[in-house]
Amino acid sequence: MACNSGPSAAGPTAGNPAAQAEEPASRSQQHSDSAPPQMSAAMTTTTPASSSQAGRSSASAPQAGRDERAGTPPKVGNAGQGGMPMTAQAGQAAGAQAGHAAAGDHAAASGMGFRCPAGPFGAPLPMNAAAVRVEGLPPLDAFNMNGNTRTNVEGPVWIGDKLYVSEFAFQPAPDARILALDPVSGAVTIAAASTGSNGLAVDVSGALIATDHKQGAVVRMRFPLGSSEVITSMFDGKRFNSPNDLALRSDGTLYFSDPDYQAPSMHPQAKTRVYQLAAGATGAPTVIDDNRSQPNGVTLSADEKTLYVAGSDGILGYPVNADGSVMQGSGKRLNAFSGGADGLGMDCAGNLYVTSGQRIVVVSPDDKEVGSIAVSGAESVTNVAFGGAEHKTLFITSMGSGNQRGVFRVDLNVPGFPY
Repeated sequence: MACNSGPSAAGPTAGNPAAQAEEPASRSQQHSDSAPPQMSAAMTTTTPASSSQAGRSSASAPQAGRDERAGTPPKVGNAGQGGMPMTAQAGQAAGAQAGHAAAGDHAAASGMGFRCPAGPFGAPLPMNAAAVRVEGLPPLDAFNMNGNTRTNVEGPVWIGDKLYVSEFAFQPAPDARILALDPVSGAVTIAAASTGSNGLAVDVSGALIATDHKQGAVVRMRFPLGSSEVITSMFDGKRFNSPNDLALRSDGTLYFSDPDYQAPSMHPQAKTRVYQLAAGATGAPTVIDDNRSQPNGVTLSADEKTLYVAGSDGILGYPVNADGSVMQGSGKRLNAFSGGADGLGMDCAGNLYVTSGQRIVVVSPDDKEVGSIAVSGAESVTNVAFGGAEHKTLFITSMGSGNQRGVFRVDLNVPGFPY
């Protein structure tokens, strides 16, 4: 999934997993940066762009260890707070990277795809940056009872010139919908009115790949979004609990987590696991780890040599073999972050972005905390994705009620990956 193949772009070391002899293909191959086809019969709510959006020429956001179904949120300040101070710790300079050559330095075979620019990269967090809430997302309508139903906004992915997110309620196997944000105009579009989606990604063909807790599956959806095609839906003859987050290697290998947050009342799977499915395969996946407590956020390092999986038991890094496979139980714990975590993101310098509570913690490739971003207006942040014209805008999703849920954004120094 990324473009930087040098060791300094590998992401946090996580117990120094062994480097692979054969360089994997670039992460950039899987991220379509082309605009999807026009959505048919789209429903649109237009809101003015926030102050943080003004002048931006882009053409082209959990409570630690919480139960996503009915977790008690932390107490926060007044809803709708705009500026959130960023903590740029003294160790931030550790994020500065040496020059990186883009791995493969080419886009997807389709001619579309995000590629990281060549380094060197400096410190990822600018001083005095502030995350601001994107107005009008989610729209207040019948889906969330005009804002009176507590919902989760999750799974951000940047495709073309828009950010796509899932919104769903806190109940077993809930319905969900996919919303699209044009950050330039501020328009919020209902891209798919009824899905079971949570985590979202994009493959080399530009199709949307989603974890679907309604079906208990991972599915593929093509633009304009409508019906879905099941990629994998069962393990040991039973549906998954509630697939949560996912990552795609540049060769198409799929990795995903399966906690039981949105599972049916009678959990189909006795354990919460992390799975992998080989490129081009369908059917039952193989297990990466069946000893994780509520595995959640999933991402690959910039050089695709390490798979990171967050959960209520912290973050583990798993060495990825040259063929994309991961040995079962091979995860090593990160030292820079402890406690429960939700979604994960990755920038082009190999820094890992960890969502937890009301902040984003940034961990350097050598497993050091280099800074954090406070999102005090959110109830609890759930995930992150980079987007915008230069992929330097970090979009942050949040669960909750009122203005404490939705999407926040902050401009950073280093570009990153679209989910």
